[in-house]
Amino acid sequence: MKNVIPVITAVLLGLAVVFAVSKTMKKSEEAEEQKQAVLIATGEISAGDVILDGRVGEKMVPVSAMPKNAIDAGNRAFTLNQKTHRLIAKGDYILYSDIELDDSKSRALGDGQWGVPVTFSDGVLLRMLKPGDDIAIIGTFVYNDTIKLGKDADAETKTVSKTVTTVIYPRVTIMEISGSTVLLSMPPQQAIALTAIQHRAKLYPLLRKKDDDTALNRMNDGKFEDSALTDMLKGLTNISIPNVPEEIKE
Repeated sequence: MKNVIPVITAVLLGLAVVFAVSKTMKKSEEAEEQKQAVLIATGEISAGDVILDGRVGEKMVPVSAMPKNAIDAGNRAFTLNQKTHRLIAKGDYILYSDIELDDSKSRALGDGQWGVPVTFSDGVLLRMLKPGDDIAIIGTFVYNDTIKLGKDADAETKTVSKTVTTVIYPRVTIMEISGSTVLLSMPPQQAIALTAIQHRAKLYPLLRKKDDDTALNRMNDGKFEDSALTDMLKGLTNISIPNVPEEIKE
């Protein structure tokens, strides 16, 4: 009898350990489960109504619990201005089956906005982005600057070509991405300007935090000219590389 009690105790302890390990693994799996942002209705949308921006929100849900036809948050711009087939209650998921799926890109434009396709010189960042992300547009271009050769008012001048990089648009929202080209929604005058600018400048996108209202005045962002690279060298000591490296001493 004395030998039976330790055996029973060992079995019970073993079962307790197995239970604890199983529970810990389950919690770990739940914590690591991937989540996805999907669209939900922030207000009731009647059947036949157009889906407006103020009635659409995002919700993070586990992939395993996400409805099969739920619309990914990255397709928000595509979903806006589409008509619904059914009544969507506040808080409900917005499904692909709920909308008419009119893929006309013009319906995603805001009132008074024009769609502008813009091709960037470097599309690396765009491969990491999705529709709805905010970016700043930076431009690098060459211009001619007139420099006086003397201090007198009638001193001779010469024209020098300079390369400058500056902010073109501090914040724009991506509607669609195709390779290194994005579709943007902009007021007509800005759309016309950007169409002309991209023929004369190399354009680059820089990622911005969503809805960040800082640094929106491009006049405060300054410019970078090639001469700034030379200025960086002032005061630095020249480094000479020997033909034969010296022995490293501890």
